[in-house]
Amino acid sequence: MNNTSENRLSVTMMDSAILMLVIIAEIVICGRAGLNLEIPLFLTWFIIWAFVKIRGLDWHTVEGFLLDGVRAGFQSVMIVGAVGLLIGTWILGGTIPTMIYYGLKIISPKIFLPATLILCSILSTMTGTSYGSAASAGLACMGIGLSMGFPPGLIAGAVISGALFGDKMSPFSDTTNLAPTMAGGTLFGHIRSMCYTTLPGWLICMVIYAVAGTRYSTEGYDPSTVVEYMDGLAANFNLGIACLIPIILVIVLLMLKVPALPTILCGAIVGGITAMLTQGASWVECFNVMKSGFSIDSGVFLVDKLLNRGGISSMYNIMMIMTFAMGMGNALDKMGVLGNLIGGLIKKINSVVKLVGITMLVSYISGAIGCTMSMSHVVTGKVMAPVYREKGVDPHVLSRTMEDSGTLGGCLMPWHTNAVYFTGTLGVLYSEYLPWVLLSYIVPILSLVAAATGYAIWYVNPETGDRISKEQAPINQKK
Repeated sequence: MNNTSENRLSVTMMDSAILMLVIIAEIVICGRAGLNLEIPLFLTWFIIWAFVKIRGLDWHTVEGFLLDGVRAGFQSVMIVGAVGLLIGTWILGGTIPTMIYYGLKIISPKIFLPATLILCSILSTMTGTSYGSAASAGLACMGIGLSMGFPPGLIAGAVISGALFGDKMSPFSDTTNLAPTMAGGTLFGHIRSMCYTTLPGWLICMVIYAVAGTRYSTEGYDPSTVVEYMDGLAANFNLGIACLIPIILVIVLLMLKVPALPTILCGAIVGGITAMLTQGASWVECFNVMKSGFSIDSGVFLVDKLLNRGGISSMYNIMMIMTFAMGMGNALDKMGVLGNLIGGLIKKINSVVKLVGITMLVSYISGAIGCTMSMSHVVTGKVMAPVYREKGVDPHVLSRTMEDSGTLGGCLMPWHTNAVYFTGTLGVLYSEYLPWVLLSYIVPILSLVAAATGYAIWYVNPETGDRISKEQAPINQKK
């Protein structure tokens, strides 16, 4: 089907507003009821169908828009599934346990807060989950820090900042895969783009946490929590350098610019081979963890909390979310609904600063309404991707901005699922950690600074997608 502007349906501003309000209301109501996001997103297809029938529009055309959206982003869905396989075999093969074990060795009373940031960053990057990092290493750090006399909000701020760093940067994270899909970029191009704002922001956080940590005493430090965690890992896995072969392979393949999907699948397969050689696992066990994930009852709560995960089945929810969201977003885009609703804002975009600023605004608003990072990326990507293309700005600038605000912004909203999870898991009040989630404040500021200065801003030909100079970009052309 030809998805050009001539195929757009005639939808008025009033129709667009009504349709979006119904969709938002349905998602919010389902979210408040505790339902997973994939069902509400799939039901938006029914809402779109009902809207089309009521308005007498061509359903077959709209159905094509829905399916075209799925087809366009299905590669990313497969990558997320491959990540599930990889996590399962990497746990079974001792790769992730080895990283955790040696990561815990960096915990020291004198550098507790920076060490907390580093440890949670490593774990979330390795596993692709901020929730798993917070619930395992984060809980351990909370216990250690409280025994040292650190305020709970300060510890939680370092934990959350580290956890979100990996959620944002890891190629195994759902948001890291979803953002470039919705923006029209590539996974590793997206990660490279984020390095320009996230890494400096992370280093600034490190310095601030180091300075803040000097104010508190380390007397009475009890290392028993860390020792218990490390003993649990050592008792259940054969740890060592051989377990790190899968991650070394993945790094090499990435450096050789092998595409994401075969790279991750290779990592999963080698992880299974490593499990057979170092842990004595059978090939049947390897296939089982690829499907259902790893399971262990070590008797150590923190070990079980982090390691009982993985497998393609653990990714079904996010795979379905991505599938239904991409279809919905493409239909709303091709029908002209999104264009109608943001037309006024788009007309005001005459500089990269305004483009990035409006992107962040849309991201925060959609995240606040949808209460999830996924919803923020879906809406923002579909709304802003055509604008970036028209203005000649690289889609990786868009996907980076979406993560700088959408991924990091959820913990700033007390009703957001991120904030609810972190407060419940870490046992802190929202008001206690809010001043200390430094990454969520610093990185968006750096994103705006980059836009204002032209740092790490790239331009592309709107027709071909080839890189062009700043002067050639439509957004920089004098009217």
